[in-house]
Amino acid sequence: MHHRHELLLITNKIKQFSVSTVRFAAQLKYNMHTFSTLPVEIVYRIMDHQNEETLFCSMQNISRRLNLILSTYERYRTLTTLDLSFNGIGAEGAEQIADALRTNTILTTLYLNYNRIRAEGAQHFGDALRTNTILTELYLGNNEIGAEGAQHIADALRTNTTLTTLDLGGNRIGAEIARHIADALRRNASVNVV
Repeated sequence: MHHRHELLLITNKIKQFSVSTVRFAAQLKYNMHTFSTLPVEIVYRIMDHQNEETLFCSMQNISRRLNLILSTYERYRTLTTLDLSFNGIGAEGAEQIADALRTNTILTTLYLNYNRIRAEGAQHFGDALRTNTILTELYLGNNEIGAEGAQHIADALRTNTTLTTLDLGGNRIGAEIARHIADALRRNASVNVV
């Protein structure tokens, strides 16, 4: 009976926080410690009602137990592509997604076009790309990244050799920064800059 009550409380919290995906993800992460006491079957049922962004961004690295449960959850294990284009993510959402990318072991393709992540968000992705060895395609078109943000990405690509497709179109990065990115990518012969 106690677990049913906790499940009802969590479900109600999930409904309350569905207004903004980014705010919802942050709040869910804050309340995720409750999962530590729930049986695996109930955690699976809760995960069944979450969208892919929440599974990827908010349920990782909460606890060792939840990571183990996630690793056996079929929807999570097969989540290789995530399309969050046109979601108004901004720099705050970019930071949450980048944090998830640092320990990502499944996602190979990420679409984040038209999200106004700006230079600050690009810096978060640059930091994540330094350690991520799974992501092969990253689409950051039309995000107001500018030269400063593109430089963060270029710096990260000096160590990341996994990325094969990068879209920075419509970000007004300028010719000089484009050369820096091309230089950084030169070591990775399979890369395709869109």
